[in-house]
Amino acid sequence: MTPDSTIAVALACCSALAYALSAALQRRETGRTAEGPDRSGVPFFNSLLRRPWWWGGVAAMVVGAIIHVGALAFGSITLVQPIGVSALVLALPLDAWFERRRIHRGEWVGAVVLVVGLAGLFGLAEHEPSPNRPDAGLVLGAIGVVLLVAAGVAAASGRAPGVPRAVIRAAVSGLCAGATSGLVRVGFRLVQDGRSPWLIAAVVGAIVVLPVASILLLQTAYRDGGLDAGLSTQITVDQVAAVAIGIAVLGERFAMGASGATLAVVSGVVAVVGLVTLIRSGPTPERREAVATAPAPRRAAGGS
Repeated sequence: MTPDSTIAVALACCSALAYALSAALQRRETGRTAEGPDRSGVPFFNSLLRRPWWWGGVAAMVVGAIIHVGALAFGSITLVQPIGVSALVLALPLDAWFERRRIHRGEWVGAVVLVVGLAGLFGLAEHEPSPNRPDAGLVLGAIGVVLLVAAGVAAASGRAPGVPRAVIRAAVSGLCAGATSGLVRVGFRLVQDGRSPWLIAAVVGAIVVLPVASILLLQTAYRDGGLDAGLSTQITVDQVAAVAIGIAVLGERFAMGASGATLAVVSGVVAVVGLVTLIRSGPTPERREAVATAPAPRRAAGGS
């Protein structure tokens, strides 16, 4: 591993820690907001804006994003992105601590399997950025596809019930976040190559718009599905979207050629199994509410 790659990995780990703190704080605040009368629409977001700890979560996210951009300046997308999944493992105990609850065994199993799958992608990643010159048509096409898919799927998700709606919106949030990471790396290359200012402006515009959409969608996912369904789905799709842009636009590849690509597919399947396990095991808002309102067990007569 080169010195630049080592710096990229170190920065990516710090970014994951900041993202974990952000996720735990935002999940807690969205859950508390949803307990009141302002559960959906504009009133829900207005209530969030009045919660200081939610802003603390946003601040942690901004710090994590800045560090993440720094990591992308030193390493390839396929190297930096998979490290972000460690935010899930860090966020689980933070969320449990904030909520004063125990983490279910299924949550740990799902989180570990998900991390193992994405770690497989990390191990197969090329550590050096590709020297390929980004094609303007591919860059603009990637931006257009992401915007259209995100808008269409997010709009259609309103008809889905609670947890499925949370998973769908978390997936769209991950698409927007991953596309942002990929486009940041693309932007660095365009500036280095002295490309058209209009092309660079289009990339910068997408980098500004997509994170805002990602944050808003993720809050509704936390509200409807809790941390496990929201964060695990968002992180997984985030990695896939960013790596897809790295491969399609920048020409980045996995090591070992066709064999590496096959192992990457296997790692992806393992990650999906972990994701499904985690979503099914995690405490949804309904389960949290049932636990909170359950009557305390009575002591037996004459007990100490």
